Amino acid sequence: MATRFPRASRSLLLVLSGALACGGDLLLPDPPGDVVLSKVDGDNQVGVVGEPLQNPLIVKVTTGRGQAAAGLEVAFIFTDAAGVVTPSQAVTNSVGEARANWRLGSETGAQTVVAQLVVADTVEPQVEEFTAQAGPGSPDTLYARSPTSQPGRRNEEVGTHPVVQVVDRFGNPVPQVSVAWQVTTGGGEVSEALNQTDATGTATVKWTLGSRRGVQRLTAAVGTGSVTGSPMAFTATVLF
Repeated sequence: MATRFPRASRSLLLVLSGALACGGDLLLPDPPGDVVLSKVDGDNQVGVVGEPLQNPLIVKVTTGRGQAAAGLEVAFIFTDAAGVVTPSQAVTNSVGEARANWRLGSETGAQTVVAQLVVADTVEPQVEEFTAQAGPGSPDTLYARSPTSQPGRRNEEVGTHPVVQVVDRFGNPVPQVSVAWQVTTGGGEVSEALNQTDATGTATVKWTLGSRRGVQRLTAAVGTGSVTGSPMAFTATVLF
């Protein structure tokens, strides 16, 4: 007696028979979660705090057979800095890629964003880490880091050297900024008329007072006046 199969089973047998008769390979669906997340571009960039990075963050999702996996969600998550990623979740396109733009946070140094494939709770999530180095922004404010007034003696150095610090709009120290020092009253002199801030954003000079009694003045200036607090005035009161 001939064996009878249900209609659905007969259809599957016909498909299998056709594939085998043609010598073709039958590709079954990949198992759930059988995908691979990898970085494409955007890692190890250098930028400025509060500013967008030049290149987007790009990841690619492929199946276990290396084929592009479209329509999957990828989340972009900050781990240690308050920046902005747009969008925070992206969907892979027809070539399996998802991308986002990264605006750095306000702190200098290394910042990190993790790209994570959004999967079911029962599947181990895959992640890729992107790192960027954030440098300080443009000079914004000039502060005095030493007393701005002190007593002094004629023709002698002041007891405390004048010190200033340059920071950006987020308060990060800005190195290699030129600071101009100028004696405006009293006829004294400084060790350097122009120097640069160090890695901590600070600069200092030796100030030797002039021969006059009374108030002597020194200024420290950055740029052309667009920096808040510049010029900064220091005074020394000479009684002897």
